[in-house]
Amino acid sequence: MKKRLKRTSKYIILLGIFLFIVNVSMGLVLTVESSEAMKDLIRNRMLDISNTAASMIDGDTLRDIQAEDVDTPEYQEILKTLTYYQDNINLKYIYCIRDMGDKNFVFTIDPTVVDPGQFGDAIVYTDALYTASLGTAAVDKDPYVDKWGRFYSSYSPVFDSNHEVAGIVAVDFSADWYDRQVSNQIMTVLLVTFTSIVFGVIIVLLLASHFRKRFKLLYKELNKLTEGVETLSKELSHDNILDGDEVIETELSEEDEMLDDIGVMEKRISSLKEYMSAQIRFVRSKTYIDGLTGIKNRTAYLEYVEKIEKSISRGDARFAVVMLDLNGLKRINDDFGHEKGDMTIKKAADIINETFSDEQVFRIGGDEFVVLLKDSSDKLDELMSSFDKNCVDANNRDDDTPVAISKGFAVFDASTDNNYQYTFERADHAMYEDKKAYYSKNNINRRKS
Repeated sequence: MKKRLKRTSKYIILLGIFLFIVNVSMGLVLTVESSEAMKDLIRNRMLDISNTAASMIDGDTLRDIQAEDVDTPEYQEILKTLTYYQDNINLKYIYCIRDMGDKNFVFTIDPTVVDPGQFGDAIVYTDALYTASLGTAAVDKDPYVDKWGRFYSSYSPVFDSNHEVAGIVAVDFSADWYDRQVSNQIMTVLLVTFTSIVFGVIIVLLLASHFRKRFKLLYKELNKLTEGVETLSKELSHDNILDGDEVIETELSEEDEMLDDIGVMEKRISSLKEYMSAQIRFVRSKTYIDGLTGIKNRTAYLEYVEKIEKSISRGDARFAVVMLDLNGLKRINDDFGHEKGDMTIKKAADIINETFSDEQVFRIGGDEFVVLLKDSSDKLDELMSSFDKNCVDANNRDDDTPVAISKGFAVFDASTDNNYQYTFERADHAMYEDKKAYYSKNNINRRKS
């Protein structure tokens, strides 16, 4: 048991390692995804600011502005707009840019108070800046460095009345601030992932400990159950109620010794299941088989009739009923004893079984038998002739136990038979007519027979 428990512990450790790897992998994926999501969020915010500022600037004015226009109302209006954003929005710098062609760009208007970019000074080229010069707002994916520091910038085109790019509004954000926002997001995800792993490991350990104790208890109870069933089996087999050949495998083979405690439980449960199934089959056979004749009994007959009733309700019923009844059984019992009567019943059952071997044969009373043919059977007349012949042959072979059986049959007719009982009664009536003819022919008093 100790070895098996160690093996189970190994499985638990492997499961824990697997869960750890899965959680770490998911954490890494989430880190990358959340990092990209944070970058997208920041870039969109940067674009919102530059786009809004660009929309507030007159493109025709910006196109024509020169360095000497610094004191003009038009220049001051654009400067005022940029200053508002510089003072009220969380950004580093905001300014206007002019495209000089061949990917050369210069400052035009910069509201920065200390060390502003001078009109006409060159600006560091980036792919995002070039994209904006073509008419589409863009954000730097990688930081760039100029004399003012290290930045990520957002660029939005300003269009004139001809819908041509008259200039570009640039918004600078500190690369350190940008990287810090992304790093904070990554740290948050890593912290959540680590916390999830720790709690996951703790939960796995607690559950493993709990289920291990439950398995131990279940294993003990299963052993008790197995021992109890074995004892019951022995008692029943001693009383000849159950077969004593079926046993539960309680000893473990060398191969079983390699199993863990769960595997051993599965083995024992499987053995117990097979054993109980065998005993259920045995008990069921005793329930549905007539002990004297070995054919199906009245209980089996009633269940089969229920199936027929359902087929009648569905409209697909095809069957015939054959009623068979021993003649003179009372006289045999009175004159020769019940043992002789039982021999006669067995002989009648053998004849019926021999004739209707492929059909449902039942003993429903002391001397009454019913055969239920699956189809309306075109061979019914042939079967009944064969039955008469088998009776004669059996009596010729065994003169000591003569048998006479009255018979009657009826085929289900959907147009007249509302249920099984209608067909049965017609077969029963035909059997009694045959019985009356038998007693009349042999001049026998039925009441004394």
